[in-house]
Amino acid sequence: MNTKTLFLSAFCFFLFNIQSEAKIWRVNNTPGVNADFTQLSTAISNNNVKDGDTIYVEGSDIPYQGNFYMSKRLVIIGNGYYLDQNTGLQANIKPSGFGNQVINVDSSASGSQFIGLADFHLAIFQTRSGFGTDSITITRCKIWAMSQSGNYPGSDQVGWKITKCYFYNPATAMSLADWVTKGWDIRNNIFNGAVNISNPLNLDMVIRNNVFRSTVNISEAYFANNIINNSSFTVVNCFLKNNLAIGNPAGFASYVGTNNNQDGFTDEQMFLGPTGNSEDGQWQLKAGSPAIGAGLTVGSVVNPDCGAFGATDPYKLSGIPNIPTIYSITAPDVIPAGTNTMNVTFSTRNNN
Repeated sequence: MNTKTLFLSAFCFFLFNIQSEAKIWRVNNTPGVNADFTQLSTAISNNNVKDGDTIYVEGSDIPYQGNFYMSKRLVIIGNGYYLDQNTGLQANIKPSGFGNQVINVDSSASGSQFIGLADFHLAIFQTRSGFGTDSITITRCKIWAMSQSGNYPGSDQVGWKITKCYFYNPATAMSLADWVTKGWDIRNNIFNGAVNISNPLNLDMVIRNNVFRSTVNISEAYFANNIINNSSFTVVNCFLKNNLAIGNPAGFASYVGTNNNQDGFTDEQMFLGPTGNSEDGQWQLKAGSPAIGAGLTVGSVVNPDCGAFGATDPYKLSGIPNIPTIYSITAPDVIPAGTNTMNVTFSTRNNN
């Protein structure tokens, strides 16, 4: 048994113990690794994979391929991203990446969870009128973009949670202008591209503790503790509290001076910056940042920091999944034939 196989076996042992009632499947496209499937698309389409199952997409040097439609309620867990930059988080530093392939989710996938995946485009796909895609959780993922496909009457999208994700498309991060969203929770994310969730029929959105680096266009939301960039800012029927702006974004000026909304700051004042920091770590607050303690109280956290790393459930570097992981392992690379024992040392941590 080589070190890689040992690592995967140990990790799957942890997964089995945290979710023993549903079937757990492994996906790995690395040559020589014996997994259940080599692609997530074939795993999802397989008749043996049922609603409620968990699929672990293991880190690989080879991006997983194939656009596909997801019509099952599944939990899909990846290895994280930027693990070569944020060291010491995983023994296996390879991402569970998809090369910007499109994952389409429809109403039959309602209730699914995406955790720790990288480099994909999520499209909400409607197949019939009156059936929305509801209660999707996307957390700790590195996402190219989110978009919509089809627009059927009565197909509202209800109860989505998008938390602790890194949207890295510099053009458009989220484009859902034509769809009705209800009860969405968008927290502790970093958006490098434009965000457009502007349907006037939206209802009960909470958008809190995010970093926005481009255009914002949102309707019907509670918008608090965010840090926005010096770009166009448009909100309709939104309640704004304790937001900070880099520069003087167009459309934000009318909110400045009320409910602790402020502008006129610089990136240099606010963030650690890219020098010596990871791609996502650069958006942490620097010492003395005006965002420290500037947020509206959230739960038990009084005056939390604004931005993605503040409040009760902050952004996690590299999107480490909230399950036990092996972050250090020492074992022989090769075990000679006839060897009965070997010394293995590994260290684990909880990543809640």
